[in-house]
Amino acid sequence: MKRLIDIILSSIALLIFAVPLLIIMVILRFSGEGDVWFFQERVGLHGKRFKVFKFATMRRDSETTGSKDITMRNDPRVLQVGKFLRKGKIKRAAAGD
Repeated sequence: MKRLIDIILSSIALLIFAVPLLIIMVILRFSGEGDVWFFQERVGLHGKRFKVFKFATMRRDSETTGSKDITMRNDPRVLQVGKFLRKGKIKRAAAGD
């Protein structure tokens, strides 16, 4: 019974969030550099590696330019759409591998 409730509630959540996420994906695709996702490898518990993907809020070469891994206020590497997404904390889509 719990499994069924979990499936129903997660399906409803997916339907609710699908439209805003699709709109963000289309906006990112046609603005900036055309990238929608940023993929990064992270290290978790017991050294297990996993991949995380986020909305691309910065330019492609941002890891090699500017202050490298620290984002400053009015950082020129952040895209216009990325500024909005970062203010709303809408940057991490999902994690796992």
